[in-house]
Amino acid sequence: MSRAKPTKTALLVLVSTIASLALGIEVAAYLTVPGIAMSSEGDALVIFDPEVGAIPNPSSHNRRIYPAIKDRKAFAFDVYTNDRGARVDGPGQRSAAKVDIVAIGDSFTWGYALENPQTYASIVGRELNASVSNLAMASYGTTQSLQILQRNRDLAPKLVVYGMIAHHFERNVMPCAPSYYPFCLDVSHVVQEGQGKPRIAPPWSNGVRRLQQQLTGNNYNPVRWLAHGIDVIQGRIEYARASFDEVDEATKDRAMSFLLREMERTASEMGTELLIVYLPTNYWGPPAGLARVIGNIRLLDLTESFARNKEAGGPNPYIVGDGHPSAAGNALIASEIVKYVRREGLLK
Repeated sequence: MSRAKPTKTALLVLVSTIASLALGIEVAAYLTVPGIAMSSEGDALVIFDPEVGAIPNPSSHNRRIYPAIKDRKAFAFDVYTNDRGARVDGPGQRSAAKVDIVAIGDSFTWGYALENPQTYASIVGRELNASVSNLAMASYGTTQSLQILQRNRDLAPKLVVYGMIAHHFERNVMPCAPSYYPFCLDVSHVVQEGQGKPRIAPPWSNGVRRLQQQLTGNNYNPVRWLAHGIDVIQGRIEYARASFDEVDEATKDRAMSFLLREMERTASEMGTELLIVYLPTNYWGPPAGLARVIGNIRLLDLTESFARNKEAGGPNPYIVGDGHPSAAGNALIASEIVKYVRREGLLK
């Protein structure tokens, strides 16, 4: 009897400890992670890449479905990609060996909430009778856009169009990309080495797997529940760490300057023209840092174009309650790019 009591006590302590840990995981990784007003069907939108973090899933079809919420109607859109991961109009398409234009950037260029023919990259191609490869992806900054361009230099375009927004200055130095959840979607990012020398650091961990498993909600298997729960907690720690390490404006400017110089060098090696198109968010003009780092790179700032459209009572260039360019906004962007390209003779 005397030996049984310590054994029973140890067992109770063990069970209590396991229960406490399980409860902690349930609270930290599940109960306090809010759901999102979006669902996804079909193939994965992105896949994990150890250098970039997330890259478009090649030869895939993903349907994004958004229910109606305050200030926004329900909508859905389809994302088809070719064998390079570029957005295309439908399934089964393959990339040409060479193209006239490569478009890079984030969701503004990728075409959030729109079918591919409505994106400004697609419209530019039709207007100029030029082949276009839209290699942008939602949540990208300059860092990932540069890496994707370098990987696809064999497309040998005549023109590279980089759609920039103000938030890219922040994204370039953030280890966690913007996402739906309060945990890290790990991506490549610029860090400062000794004496302030910048370099591109790889993602901290596999945030794509973490995000996709959270989206599916398929965590009923105890092993899967445990593994995902621990991963989410890791992601929340990473997110808190990234948010705590606030970066000053000078460091953001240095990172952007470094990336633009690398993009400029890459375009020069490819023998292509490089055009940066500044896309205003909610009519905001570019950060002051852009004038300091742009150098000799061609810049088409569309802030005034958006303002003129507003003053003239033109169609709303933004999705109501969202901030991304609407179909009308993409048409406006395309019109300005087409005029600039023709005026400057960039596709000769």
